[in-house]
Amino acid sequence: MTTASDIKAVHDQLRKRLCVVFKQDPNKIELFSNIGQDIFTANSVRQILDAIFRVCRHAREIIRGWKVEAETFTGTVPEDGTGYINFTVKDDLNQMSITWDHQKFAPVFLDTVSLMLQALRDERRQPTPTEYLAIHLAYNCIANGKQLTSKSRPLGSSGPHTQTYIALTDPGDGHVLGTTRFNDWMTGAIVHVEYLERPGNLPRLKIETYRVPSLPEFSRVRLHVGSAAPITFFVGRHVKDSGDFDDDFLKVVHMTSATASAAFGQGSAECKIAMEGLKTSEAVRYMRALRCQVLRNRLSQFLSAACNLNQTVIDDYEKETPVELTGRIDIALRAIEITCIGGFDKLTFEEALSIVHAAHLRGLVTYFSTGFKFDDIKHAVYSGTDGIGIGGAQVLRFMDKETRMHGPYMEENIPRILSERDAAADSIRGQGVHLLARMDTMFFEGSLTHEEDAQREKLYTALQNIDEPAIQEVIKQSERIVNLPVENSLSIIGSAERLVATELPLLRSTTTEDERSEWSSFVDRLRSHLDRGLESTIEEEYDGEPWLTFRKKYRERLQSKNIITRQGSFTYSFKTFGGYGTNPGKL
Repeated sequence: MTTASDIKAVHDQLRKRLCVVFKQDPNKIELFSNIGQDIFTANSVRQILDAIFRVCRHAREIIRGWKVEAETFTGTVPEDGTGYINFTVKDDLNQMSITWDHQKFAPVFLDTVSLMLQALRDERRQPTPTEYLAIHLAYNCIANGKQLTSKSRPLGSSGPHTQTYIALTDPGDGHVLGTTRFNDWMTGAIVHVEYLERPGNLPRLKIETYRVPSLPEFSRVRLHVGSAAPITFFVGRHVKDSGDFDDDFLKVVHMTSATASAAFGQGSAECKIAMEGLKTSEAVRYMRALRCQVLRNRLSQFLSAACNLNQTVIDDYEKETPVELTGRIDIALRAIEITCIGGFDKLTFEEALSIVHAAHLRGLVTYFSTGFKFDDIKHAVYSGTDGIGIGGAQVLRFMDKETRMHGPYMEENIPRILSERDAAADSIRGQGVHLLARMDTMFFEGSLTHEEDAQREKLYTALQNIDEPAIQEVIKQSERIVNLPVENSLSIIGSAERLVATELPLLRSTTTEDERSEWSSFVDRLRSHLDRGLESTIEEEYDGEPWLTFRKKYRERLQSKNIITRQGSFTYSFKTFGGYGTNPGKL
């Protein structure tokens, strides 16, 4: 954890770290300790730069001496060369100026550094000392309140995006020094930021297994990720000042929403919020309040409800007599409904194909959060889930089994993790669940045809029975859907593209004869917006007529079949008298 201190305390910490790294080499401890002291006591820019470049030079020599310069776990060690950042020093003013090519990168310094980091990945090289200096100057800008203005990558829709994202998980440094160094390591991955340890094996009642990370650390990770992959943030469970949910509600909602809003403001594609310990009525109230209070782009930034399937849940939402849910399947199915009713976009839990299928056709994105080992990855892929969390379990981090504290990040394992995912995704079952996820999403948005919906039912049955010939037959019959492009943009854009590409979609079946001309005009208008790349106009179209009414009628038809679905339209909010209340109504 980073904390404010004075120069002496910082230098003492530096020496402690050096003693860990160079425990058998007192000369190197003194070398770097003295350079650190030179930086702390420097009285000119020139002296600071000289000391920083000496650190870079000696670090390179040590890495070469250890013969690990080509190893993937080496991290960032600046190399001499021609880079993208230049500097000049005016000694009379004790001032340094940084320059770069605005045409190649961006006018804004932070955006330039983020784009430069992408260029380093593309060229598969280390930064020059000057580029390394620019990265740390960017960290200083972040610490002083500056923010990236460049776009971050959203998660996309279930099915059209990468099959089963691997959510590589770390509190920060592991991503900065490891995950974000290579394009390959972020292909089909989510860069997830959270703490993953429970010190001293304390019980869950005392401390969460997963905990909220540092926002400055998250912001630095975002700088390194840029738009190469979705980046996500863990908020966790609610605070318990009094232990009574009703009494704590105002503070809980405001603290949680402020945390999520800050992460979304930095570019997070998702914030995970735990519903642990809440009755279903409390969870609905909590989600609805957060939906009103959190500042975000609701079409590209998701609120995720994290549900624990291994604890008894009291189901009292709209029930005269509360019911205890103890079975994992019962809890998961009710959690899906409650998440839809509460207005969240995503659900985090642990289960299999039937649960993921039920969530997808209701418009929810899914995620499994548990202690995955290498051999477990394929089973998660076969479930069709949108993502799985990989962080501890000796797969991506060393862990002290006695203290439960994490050790070094093992980024060298990322290629194997992704390879396990890819092998499962390329199998017949993997292709089948990917197709089912696409079909379920298209069923939710109404872009399937009646014939394709019948194939969807066949595919689900074949997957449940692990009937590979039947799976292959449905894949063969569903070439149009199989060949849809991978979606890396707003999910609403993909939805619009699929609607205009389908001749007789299910959504159209809700229209009357009198409304058919309106449907044709709507589709023509959408096609024109897509051709011109008018994302904001498509967002307005989504919230306007007639798309809103078409979706409402389609949703009502599904609800008549006991399929409660998520809706992503407007939120109405009101304040109650005599206390805090936020209870959104939905169109």
